[in-house]
Amino acid sequence: MRFRVLGALDVRDAGGAPVVLNRRKQRVALAVLLARANRPVRTAELVGQLWGDEPPPSAAANLQSYLAGLRKVLDGEHGDGAPRLPASRGGYLLRVEPGELDAACFERLAAEGGEALAAGEAALALDRLTQALELWRGAVLEDLPLPPALEAEAARLTEMRLDAIEDRFAALLALGRHDVAAAELPLVTNAHPLRERLWELEMRALHRCGRQADALATYRRAEVLLREELGVAPGAALRELRRRILDGDLSLNPARASAVLPRQLPLAVPDFLGRQEELARLDAEPGPVLLITGAAGIGKSALALHWAHRAAERFPDGQLYVDLRGGADPRDALTAFLVSLGVPATEVPASVDGAAALFRSTLADRRMLIMVDDADSADQVRPLLPGTAPCTLVVTSRNRLSGLVALQGATRVELGPLPSADAIALLGRVTGEALVMTEYDDAEEIVRLCGGNPLAVRIAGANRCGQSLREHARDLSTEDFFAALVIPGDEAASVPASFARTQERLSFPAQRLLGLLGMLPHFSFTLDDAAGLLRTSTASARRPLGELVAWHLIRSTVDGFTIDPLTRRLAAVLAVTAPPPARTLSPGRP
Repeated sequence: MRFRVLGALDVRDAGGAPVVLNRRKQRVALAVLLARANRPVRTAELVGQLWGDEPPPSAAANLQSYLAGLRKVLDGEHGDGAPRLPASRGGYLLRVEPGELDAACFERLAAEGGEALAAGEAALALDRLTQALELWRGAVLEDLPLPPALEAEAARLTEMRLDAIEDRFAALLALGRHDVAAAELPLVTNAHPLRERLWELEMRALHRCGRQADALATYRRAEVLLREELGVAPGAALRELRRRILDGDLSLNPARASAVLPRQLPLAVPDFLGRQEELARLDAEPGPVLLITGAAGIGKSALALHWAHRAAERFPDGQLYVDLRGGADPRDALTAFLVSLGVPATEVPASVDGAAALFRSTLADRRMLIMVDDADSADQVRPLLPGTAPCTLVVTSRNRLSGLVALQGATRVELGPLPSADAIALLGRVTGEALVMTEYDDAEEIVRLCGGNPLAVRIAGANRCGQSLREHARDLSTEDFFAALVIPGDEAASVPASFARTQERLSFPAQRLLGLLGMLPHFSFTLDDAAGLLRTSTASARRPLGELVAWHLIRSTVDGFTIDPLTRRLAAVLAVTAPPPARTLSPGRP
């Protein structure tokens, strides 16, 4: 269950679907309980908050009706079986778990950001504060009339938000991001002109950008406004900052970062959704090498770029990016990186080892994010490894790259299909949410046929061509399946093409086995089944099976192996040229 109060009141069930609460006072009652989450609220207080000092005779009965409706909705979503809204000491108590209420998450992240800033960890502070502020969608409970208790809570949260905004700008300045702060601060200062710290931050940002006249003009605007609105002069901090600017105090201009500051990350997917568990693992900063693996089209690059953009402020010395496209020479990537870092191309060593050594030396004492997309092998990636802990390398691959895990201690995050609710939401982003809500069962069928693969879902949605979802699902279930997953005019980006690029990287026995697996009438099989399809021994079948597991084309289970529906349909086209199996499947198999 998710409760959001930083904006209009929004409640979502465990699958992400909205929980509809149409009665206004019922929504206000829920908001009051959320403001006092995990603490008892007396019945008399709830009545007073909903009806004021003169409640109608039916107030208590109406309140019970509202809360009974809330119980019916909320208890069904509480996994441990305990009631969400039990009676408590003459009142009620709403149980809210950690991470379920956006306001609580905001307070935690804002506190962590403030503590990091005070400790001099500006990059960490900027990351936490940015995450905290992204939770806000508007004014607190902006769609509800606020009784006194909620007015006080809204004012408290709004004040914390402004403090977090100020701390974020302070972190930007500490990281040398004066240009960003100078561009953003005027809008914020104009919206909150009585907060002197914002004026001070704006003056510092402008001064560090070499705009002394603008910084002094900002002081004059603050002075006029404070006298007109409050009848007071600027505070001591503002006056002292003005004096230091006029005196040319050199300590106001800390040394700038290196002029070479690459920011090479491509555009992230704007409507990224889901993958919260995987994002949490990446946020935990488990080590210098992060490995994101999964099948073709499963969303590896989308996840990596979404996280990299979100975490970019942790890396004040910039971000490097290269797409290896499977088979690129690591020396070409090293050359591109070194040139981006200011090394003349003529000075890049000819050997991979020499270029890698120079790359590590150039990265020394820098805190950078390096993203390597679509790697084929661990040997491609190893020369690109930084030698210093402050840097982080993010690698995406269709291969599990177990060598990087075993030898370089990489943290591997494996992606599977999107959960049904997320995949349906993704389809709604492409086709329109209203259509998906109207034809929800057919949307579920399209997602099932696409195997929860984000690329397949996106392309299937984009190729709908005005059909109803029912008609489109019917096309996907027929021989037109592959045509529905190809983008006209951009065939290289299609699902079959992406699958073929993976298939081409396999050995011949693994390619042959994959084609034969497309003929199976079911999704699970054993080692004996694979040996039978290949007409070989179980010992000989292990290697091609291992390849298919490594490339995320099949999955190993306790009882054997499984192949997902989308991969099986794609693999079936390979079975046309494969010879028939020499013997039947294992006894007892369906």
